[in-house]
Amino acid sequence: MKKLSISLALGVLLTLGACSEYDFDSKYEDPSKVTTVSISNLMVGVFQRVKDYDLYEYNRFFGFDSQFVGKYAQTFGYTYSSSMYTPGYTPFIDSQWDNLYSALTQLRKLESLYNEESTGQQEQDEVFLLAARLQVYDFFAATVDVFGNMPFSKACTLPLTNDVQQSYAPYDKAEDIYRTILSELKEMAPRFRTIPVPRNFSTQDFINWGDMDKWERYANSLRLRLAMRVASQGELAEEGRAIIKEILENPTEYLLIEEQANNVFITNQKSGQLNFTAGSGLGDWVTNRLASGPVIDRMLSHGNYNMESSDPLTGTYVEGTDDPRILLYYNPVKIVNRNTGQTDEHRYLGTDVSVSDELTEYYNSQAEDELITTNKGFSQITQNGFFWQNDKFDMLIMASPEIHFIKAEAYAMGYGVAQDMTRAEEEFKTAVSQSIRLWYYYDSIGTGENTRRYEAPTDEAIAAFADARWKSSDYTDKLDAIITQKWVHFAFLVSREAWSDLRRTGYPSGLVFPEVAGTIPNVPNRWRYPTTEVNYNPYYKDVQAEDTYYTKLFWAK
Repeated sequence: MKKLSISLALGVLLTLGACSEYDFDSKYEDPSKVTTVSISNLMVGVFQRVKDYDLYEYNRFFGFDSQFVGKYAQTFGYTYSSSMYTPGYTPFIDSQWDNLYSALTQLRKLESLYNEESTGQQEQDEVFLLAARLQVYDFFAATVDVFGNMPFSKACTLPLTNDVQQSYAPYDKAEDIYRTILSELKEMAPRFRTIPVPRNFSTQDFINWGDMDKWERYANSLRLRLAMRVASQGELAEEGRAIIKEILENPTEYLLIEEQANNVFITNQKSGQLNFTAGSGLGDWVTNRLASGPVIDRMLSHGNYNMESSDPLTGTYVEGTDDPRILLYYNPVKIVNRNTGQTDEHRYLGTDVSVSDELTEYYNSQAEDELITTNKGFSQITQNGFFWQNDKFDMLIMASPEIHFIKAEAYAMGYGVAQDMTRAEEEFKTAVSQSIRLWYYYDSIGTGENTRRYEAPTDEAIAAFADARWKSSDYTDKLDAIITQKWVHFAFLVSREAWSDLRRTGYPSGLVFPEVAGTIPNVPNRWRYPTTEVNYNPYYKDVQAEDTYYTKLFWAK
């Protein structure tokens, strides 16, 4: 097994619910080559642990996205089998838990050092604390969305207290973790406007490079995302809607990520621990990179390729009608249609779990990639294209189209704000348009042989497509339209957010998840706690009864 995950040499050994002691004063390597532990260095340590969630690299694409959340959101393609809901490599799921508590341990030490400082020192160091805390909160909420209740308020105290008995952390309710994070994000965001920015913050902040406007927008946008997560139903629905109202009705007070220039991301630094290329890990297994038939079906007016169909345009892209992002997402295939004897060319063929085994086998053996002829079978995520193997592709933490989709949902559903379908339509069209422009931007700066194969659509063409998607009768309602287009935007790039939206809203409509005879017979609602947590945290008994694949998150439908 190729091992490419990057970690700090801190000697961190976790018992997962409680974070074990390690020598904070030992030397460790990071991009700044620091040799002593300080508040600024600990912030970098936090960033390093969280970046496995942020980066489109090996851990995510070999195990977490393509074999786990991407299956459950159907943003990655996979074929029917008795084990199709079982991830191909579970250690990469558990590693999210490990990395989270490693980051939290370093944050606890950072907080401890900060609390020991004088008022003057704290003024200079507050930005390091806030940036580290924001990254941990983003990562923590994302991990709660996978596991549910987790140790939080009392976790990772051993390095500070040396009290082993008190270091085992009880589980906080997922609702309480969300409530705390939402509250602290509100307090945190405006501080980025006024606090001093030490020179070494700008050099050690490898996310926003000292851009305080971006940090403020990131905090507000994360708060909006989490507020929408809880606004549909559940214990925090009222609180979530109040936050949405507060943010959307006060746009100058709560700045958001609304343009490409506001996007928060990590840039490939070409060397060292931040040297990565988008999509690393997709190349290890063919099953990691298969196109999703349901995604293709919603991008093409004639749907995913179906040899059994009488439609001569099945699986074809129709310019001016169909979604231009499909040209970047997947490679087309050609295949001999056994019903007609003709070769069907330029077809998009994604996997479909509802198709018969016999037809699936024919597709898998007979289809041929038109761009990379050595690839056989279903369409694949485009190699050397706008994303996969594009070292110019920034590792996006949060991008503007998502924010406009959230705003569209808020106005369409009347979550916190008055229902306003005109505003909803406006935000929806902005989101779709920005998504298309963003992905074509990364295609335009890519260096791979399969980049820039297609001209970017004109502004007029993009506007016409977004308008047609809003007016389309393909959706059951406007919420379906919004979430489906958000799901198409995320696709294989942000599968975990797509999975959360699916659990929260039940959309996109029409996805098929057949029951199988394997050990996981249906799509899980959550993932079970890591074995080490079960074995070593004595408080596990408090959550054991709910530790099933089918316990719903408090915000889920």
